[in-house]
Order: sequence, then C-alpha cells, then structure tokens
Amino acid sequence: MRTRIKICGLKSPKEAAYFPPSQVDFAGMVLFCEKSRRNITIEEAAEIMKALPREIKRAAVTVSPTLAQAECIEEAGFDVLQVHGSLDKEILSKVHIPIIRAVNVKDRVPLFEEHPRISAYLFDAAAPGSGKPFDWACLEKIPARGRKFILAGGLTPSNVGDAIRKVHPWMVDVSSGVEYDGKRGKDPDKIKAFIHAVEEAEGK
Repeated sequence: MRTRIKICGLKSPKEAAYFPPSQVDFAGMVLFCEKSRRNITIEEAAEIMKALPREIKRAAVTVSPTLAQAECIEEAGFDVLQVHGSLDKEILSKVHIPIIRAVNVKDRVPLFEEHPRISAYLFDAAAPGSGKPFDWACLEKIPARGRKFILAGGLTPSNVGDAIRKVHPWMVDVSSGVEYDGKRGKDPDKIKAFIHAVEEAEGK
C-alpha cells in the first residue's frame, strides 16, 4: 500500500506550486490558531486552495475549534478538518466533512475517540509544531482495528523512511521538516527530497 503524503503549514499560493499532484495527497493550512507562526486567514487559505491542483485534498488544521469556525471551514471548501485539542460534539453532528483527529503522544498512546465522522487519527509530538519527533515504537502496538493513522511530528527527508519501515502509517505529515533553514517558507528541494525518501522506503 502506498504511503500517502500530507504537507502542512502552507502560507502562500506560491508554495502550492511545489506540490506534485501525483505524489502529494493532502495540503494543510493552519486556521484560527493565532499562536502558530503558520496561521493564516480564511481569505488567504482561499487563494492557496485556488492554486492547488484539484487532485490534492485541502485540510484545515485547527486547535479546539468552535462550531462556527468549523462551519466556516466547511463553507470555504476544505475537504477535511484536522482537530487538535478538544473536539466539540456539535462539530461531529453538524459539520459534514471528514475529521482527522490529532492526538499528542507523550508517554503512551491516548485512547481513541470513536465516531463515524472521524476518518483518521494523527499522532503528533507532545508539542505540536515543534519539529521534534516522539518515540515511534509506541505506535507499533496501537489497537488499529482498521483505523487509518497518520504519523507527524519531527519528520524530515532523512528520517521519514525509517519511520515508514517501523510503523507503516497510512500517511506521513510534514511541515517544519520541509521548510528553509533560517527563514520561513517551504523549500521545494526539501519537498522533493521528502517525497523521494517516502518512495524509497516503499521500494520504488
């Protein structure tokens, strides 16, 4: 099974041009999270989405969103809502796009929330956005039961292959690992290297 790729933290339409549609599956944009240096407005996200190839799914990345924010994301045309922090039960019943439920891994894998609207689970480092990985070994014993899971947190072109071979995620998620050194923004060369490392891990 091919490991899917999600590149997160887009900030401009220019960065959308770095994503080959046959190799990148999801593009993530951080919304309603002013503490994040990657936070953008709905209006800025709309311009990025216009620049993305249609084959690449749009993911809105949020932290404890309100129902109004989740509905705004759905109306903007996002394909999926990624939720860190708390998840309001009203969102599960009133928002119709699939939800990626993000959990931060500290000493052990947290319990799963069960709901048909949750399409996948994303495992991130204890401090999301830090660029630091966690101990992937703890995911080897997760009660999968057919769930899709996404590996995030500190992935880079140099370690993603090892991560795939160890825990076989449905998708890998990268943000800081494909950004320029010393300045903000996505680095197209690092994106290419990340994609190549994923394909190499699959024996392509």
